[in-house]
Amino acid sequence: MKRVLVIDSNQESFESVARFLAQDGHTVQNSRDFESALHQLKAWKPHLILIDQDSMQGQPFGIVPKIRLLTQDEFTPVAYVVSSLDVQEVTQGFDLGADDWLCKPLSQAGVIQRVRTLFRLKDVQDALKRAHQRIEEVISTDELTGLLSMRAAYKRADEELSRARRIKKPVSTVLLNLDHFSGVNQTYGFAVGSHVLQEIALRLKKCLRSVDLIARVGADEFFILLHETDLSGAEFVAERLRDAVQADSFRSQKHLFNLTATLGVAGLAPNQAAQKMSDLFQLTMEALKAAKSNGSNRIEVYSFT
Repeated sequence: MKRVLVIDSNQESFESVARFLAQDGHTVQNSRDFESALHQLKAWKPHLILIDQDSMQGQPFGIVPKIRLLTQDEFTPVAYVVSSLDVQEVTQGFDLGADDWLCKPLSQAGVIQRVRTLFRLKDVQDALKRAHQRIEEVISTDELTGLLSMRAAYKRADEELSRARRIKKPVSTVLLNLDHFSGVNQTYGFAVGSHVLQEIALRLKKCLRSVDLIARVGADEFFILLHETDLSGAEFVAERLRDAVQADSFRSQKHLFNLTATLGVAGLAPNQAAQKMSDLFQLTMEALKAAKSNGSNRIEVYSFT
């Protein structure tokens, strides 16, 4: 059963349309003006909106952009009911987002046919949106660990850095590399290696807050952005992350083994607003390289100051 909102100040013409729609199994409500229609749109969430142009005063097309703004999460078709089709008005209506026109005098068969067509349009648009969301979800998620992909993490990190600039808060990042991880795959096989990466992801997430970002950015590397955290706080979190990696042994079918991690840390203070996420990420990489060159299972901190 579909919900149809009819915007019509004329009770008689509304009842005529409502009768046609009800006989096709739809639930119908009426708004007599645009202001009440917008309130009903938010409260009732109709699947289709019909606007009787003849009964509305002023600029009848002005409501369509407002409808589109309020229905961004779900496509809602909008159709106008008119006494005659004027090419200029039809063009203007389509340009502003209208989806169809019904010309009077209305017949039950005509209304039902056009409304069913609009619902098919809605079904197609909803399916396309679900497919797009699924695609975004796939490309935004690392398939093995369920963490963010680097593409998604970098985009969100840029947004976080912009927000931090506005409110004058620090931001820090951590790049974690598992030491000698290639040996796990060579010795125990890729299935064990995959299981280890999944377990590492769980351990790292437990060390972080829900507002922090974590992504798998390489075979055995993890990127973390710490929300409103200065360098000293980031170094403390990095120690927790390092400890989490080596806290418990991993198991193959016959053996137990341990892993360690090396981490690079970098940060931006509130007064370093001119720097970009690419700069911060580059310094985090430099910090990790410095840590690796000095051994393993250690942390190196690098800042712009």
